[in-house]
Amino acid sequence: MTKDFTWDVAVVGLGSMGSFAFWQLARMGANVVGFDRYRPGHDKGAGHGETRIFRTAYGEGVEYVPLLKEARKLWRELETETGIELYTENGGTMFGLKDDPFIKTVEESVNTFALPHKKYSGAEAQKVYPQIKFQDNQVAIYEEYAGFIKPELSIETAVNRGEELGGTVFTDSPVKNIQADEDGVTIICEDKQFRVKKVIVSSGGWTSHLLPELKLPLSLERQVLVWYDAKDPEQFTSEKFPIFSRMKDGIGFYGFPTVDGKTVKVALHHGGQIFNHPDEVDREIHNSDLEPVTELVKEYFPDLIPVPVKAKTCFYTNTPDEHFILGAAPGLPNVTLLGPMAGHGFKFAPVMGKIAAELATDKTLTLEISMFDPNRFNK
Repeated sequence: MTKDFTWDVAVVGLGSMGSFAFWQLARMGANVVGFDRYRPGHDKGAGHGETRIFRTAYGEGVEYVPLLKEARKLWRELETETGIELYTENGGTMFGLKDDPFIKTVEESVNTFALPHKKYSGAEAQKVYPQIKFQDNQVAIYEEYAGFIKPELSIETAVNRGEELGGTVFTDSPVKNIQADEDGVTIICEDKQFRVKKVIVSSGGWTSHLLPELKLPLSLERQVLVWYDAKDPEQFTSEKFPIFSRMKDGIGFYGFPTVDGKTVKVALHHGGQIFNHPDEVDREIHNSDLEPVTELVKEYFPDLIPVPVKAKTCFYTNTPDEHFILGAAPGLPNVTLLGPMAGHGFKFAPVMGKIAAELATDKTLTLEISMFDPNRFNK
């Protein structure tokens, strides 16, 4: 083992959430070090795939809206600090049956927080968005504060900005063990040992294997992203085509405008294969992955050619109640858990990173996070 080094805070995992905690800590002036088993922006976890949705009209829970409003501001702050465009706000439409719980919560979100939006019947939405074949018994809610984020670039940008502000990064450095005590935390890698005052663990699908003593009830779910050629790509540019999300019976179908001027990315939300460890995820693409997505493309998008041209895997790390985990790790002093994020967290990354940084430096929290308490699974 090499000599111990001391930092104020370590961030273990510089992915979707950890990269932003690293940036925020460096921004606060904390002496921060970050570790990642690969290189930030990699495709082995949950923070990749070209585009990720941002939306504030939130069908997963009205209580998330204040966090999303703050996240929206912080996305813009990182762009301003770096001069790099990360978030395109081109609007979004959420659609489904009018009595679907997801749609009802979306409507409650826009009404409670007076979010700029429009509500359409299926027939009205068809005229506004001719690219989507809405059904007569559906409703669509369009919100202005929606769009898409570039995930790989965002993670890389947050880490690079943190380094510019004085943070230290160790990439290709898997953390093997975290030993917490009342005085601090020892972090053990393959050939190095580090001593820090506090640690933020943001290791996504690796969390249960890094901190098995917590016995967190997590499940890993394989997901597949699919790209299709557009017959007329001009109709699917971000100026003409919003992000979209349709929920039915707990399974989502969502997609994006074209970013390459040729293809459109769509995917299912949930319904994937469950597995035990990130190393076990099947990275091969099978017909059974593509067929259900292609059927929905045929149903809703007559102007997409229903033959997949590209596909890629990622995975969710789910919680039983589908809410995030953020807070002090039960029974582990000086350890803050930042995630897992239950398969819908990326849009929140800047505000989740900021709150984790506040927790790790004993600052007053920006917003209410009691619903994310890691202790809730032990009650």
